[in-house]
Formats: sequence, C-alpha cells, structure tokens
Amino acid sequence: MAEGRCNCGSIKVSMPSMPEQSAICYCANCRRAGGSIGSIVYILDSPQVTINDPNKYLKDYRDNDTKSGNPITRQFCSNCGCPITSVLAGDKIALKGGLFDKIPAPGFKSFEQEEPSWMKTV
Repeated sequence: MAEGRCNCGSIKVSMPSMPEQSAICYCANCRRAGGSIGSIVYILDSPQVTINDPNKYLKDYRDNDTKSGNPITRQFCSNCGCPITSVLAGDKIALKGGLFDKIPAPGFKSFEQEEPSWMKTV
C-alpha cells in the first residue's frame, strides 16, 4: 500500500502500490494550481484511490477553462491548500504525486509544448 497526505495531515490518500512511473503535466492550469512548472501526477482508475477525509476538508473547484476543452474537477485541502486530485473524464483520476514521500521519474508528459525550454527531465 502506498500512502500520502496533505501538508496538514487532515487528508490521507492511498493506492494499492506506488506506480513505477509518474506523469507530468505542463498546462498553464496545472502550473497555476500547483504554483510550479507543472503537476506530477499518477493517472489511475478512481476505484484504485482511497481518500480519507474525516474532517471534510476536501473541496472541489470545477475548472472549465482548460486547453483540452474538457472540464476538470480539481480537489484540494481547504485547511492547508494542498492539491489532492484532478478528476478527469470517465473514471480516471490524477492523484498528485507531491502527496507522497517518493516520486518516480515521469514516464510521459502532457502538454509538452508548454514545457519551459530550460526544463530537462530524465
């Protein structure tokens, strides 16, 4: 079992095991949502992810202004502001890699054309 948490520890997430690879999204919305050059995520089927939120701090933001045109529900901890997931079309979820102590190297990139020219990933 792989377990992660938000900064304040109010929201804990788990999945059956740590994926061998992560993904990185460079779209402007992921940059803004995470305050960084992109978002490291694990793309999983929703039933694979367990979110433990006993204090009901998990909040949703429906992001309709996406480059793909597909709305995304961005979930975050309302206590510490930590991004938790992005709920994608169908039964997919992008679980934020930063919730976990170890992050495997990205296996693929999304919106690679928006990757900063100075950025070099392995």
